[in-house]
Amino acid sequence: MLRNDLRKFVFHQFNAIKGKTGNKRNNRIKQNALVSLITMVFSNITAFILMPVVIGYLDVTKYGLWLTINSVLAWVFLLDMGLSGGLRTRLAEAMATNDTEQANILINTSYAFLALLMLALVVIYYAVSPLINWVGLFNAPPDMNAELNSLMMVVVIFFLARFVLQIVNGMFTAMQRNSVSNIMNFIVQLLSLIGILVFARLIQGSLFWIGFIYSLSPLIVLLVGTFIFFYSYKQFKLSFRYVKKSALKKVLSIGVFEFLDQIAFIVLMSATNFIIANISSPAEVVPYHVTMRIFGLFLTVFTMATNPLTPAFTEAYTLRDLGWIKKIFNKTNKLVILCTIGVILMIPLSKPIFGYLVKGKSELSYLLVSIIAIKTMIRIYSSVFTKFLTGCGKVRLIAISSMVNALIYLGIVIGLGSMVDFGVNEVLVVQLLLGLITASIAIAQTKKVLANKAFGLWSR
Repeated sequence: MLRNDLRKFVFHQFNAIKGKTGNKRNNRIKQNALVSLITMVFSNITAFILMPVVIGYLDVTKYGLWLTINSVLAWVFLLDMGLSGGLRTRLAEAMATNDTEQANILINTSYAFLALLMLALVVIYYAVSPLINWVGLFNAPPDMNAELNSLMMVVVIFFLARFVLQIVNGMFTAMQRNSVSNIMNFIVQLLSLIGILVFARLIQGSLFWIGFIYSLSPLIVLLVGTFIFFYSYKQFKLSFRYVKKSALKKVLSIGVFEFLDQIAFIVLMSATNFIIANISSPAEVVPYHVTMRIFGLFLTVFTMATNPLTPAFTEAYTLRDLGWIKKIFNKTNKLVILCTIGVILMIPLSKPIFGYLVKGKSELSYLLVSIIAIKTMIRIYSSVFTKFLTGCGKVRLIAISSMVNALIYLGIVIGLGSMVDFGVNEVLVVQLLLGLITASIAIAQTKKVLANKAFGLWSR
């Protein structure tokens, strides 16, 4: 009898603690989501103001060329081998159990590893850059050779510096303060707009200065953001005594699979700019990119509202609060429906909006619009499932399925595309179908994990 009473008491106390933790978690999510959504509105307004300014400053070919360069340079961030994502998850786990010592070890080891890697990449780039034909690589006009060489030398160095500093975004997310990262993104957009408006009056049509401004703005903001993080969380300190090899292995054990998933995402999504530029021309990148930005508004709204869930899922799964996780999935379904309706209503409006943004310098087909709309709806629905699996560290199956899909995608686009006359729409349809498979696997795995029926690869 006494044993039963004691068991009931412990069970009651545990549930009470979980309830209080769940309430705090809910409040943090609401605060982060509200700030993120407000920031998103201003960030997108700035981005849409910036787009016609840049297109007016350059021409469509140069603008498409910059979009392609920017997407290719984004691949640099993959070279951290998923360390940023692994740090975010491991740091959130350490904070869920109030292990400040372990948190300091994770942060300092990550910084040390990325700094060494950045220095190595700088040396490698300076050694090989004279051998790279940027004009041929980006299918650019031959007369841009000198400008492209100067541009790439500057922006690659800036991107490599960001390579180290950008992990502060994951650190804010782990502390369930991802809204700070969103605020920093808005400030980057604002700085870029101000810089381009100033330079547009001084030097007309210079791709170099566009790249310089776009690359410098995030570097400045990340430096300030890093200072703010360590000033706000004084329990964290940068010190060589916290650098431990064992911590690197712990971070990468999760991060390496996020790294593989990111590579697949780059191939399936971000590399599209590069593929379009090569199978057609840099000018053809513009309709795809601008349409993605238009429909991306709904994906951005959904992402901003649900981004706080990733570290919250880590905390809840660590504490085995599965009931709270299931409730969150039910709540997010309502937002999925709203965003899906918004995407459908945007289809007939997309063409006039596109015409306004590009000032009539490019054309858009409704077939391209429809494909991108369907892709957007799939990504909206599946993104919460991916956030849950990332939060609880079960990313192996997603990574493997994404990599297989990426290889199939390259095989079809490069192999079959050389025999059949592949265009932009055909490339995007292949991408859409393979993305649907990856999303289906993530949804199935989430359901198995929550039902405690995940075994073997489904549990990893």
